[in-house]
This record gives sequence, C-alpha cells and structure tokens, in this order.
Amino acid sequence: MFLMNDKVLWGTVVLAFILSIVFYPFLPADMAIHYDVANRPNIAINKTIGVLVFPVLMIVCMFIRKQYVQFFLVVYCLLVVHIAVMWLAL
Repeated sequence: MFLMNDKVLWGTVVLAFILSIVFYPFLPADMAIHYDVANRPNIAINKTIGVLVFPVLMIVCMFIRKQYVQFFLVVYCLLVVHIAVMWLAL
C-alpha cells in the first residue's frame, strides 16, 4: 500500500519539520492549544514546544510502527493535527 511505504512516511515527517521551520517566524510567542466553549484560548504553550511536539511524536510513532503496523495512520493524523494547530495559532 502506498501510504505504508517508508519513503512516504518519512516524507511526511520531513514535511512536518519543514512546515514548522516555515511557520515559526509568523507564530506568536505563546501558541493556544485549547479553547473554551466561547472559542477563547485558555491554555497556551511556548511556540518552540508547540512547533516541535508533533514532528517529534511522528518520529516516535515511526519507530513504534515497526512493532505495531497500525501506527502508520497515527503519523498521518499527527501531521493533520500539526497543521491545524499551527493554522489556529496564526
């Protein structure tokens, strides 16, 4: 299957790091990661941590994927969440 190919999976990890580098200067110092019911941010983290947490988790999942094949889906889900968090932080 194309999505389970090692090159494609590592390409998504590299894409996540590239997106982090590109968007880093445009992000605020504190990134909102949680919103209340009125759509106001109520939890924020440092932007360096916010930018790196999902790509690092993707790398961890790549190594876990050797034992549990289903973790290839987690890599793609983390990429989508990473893009969404950065988009909302802008």
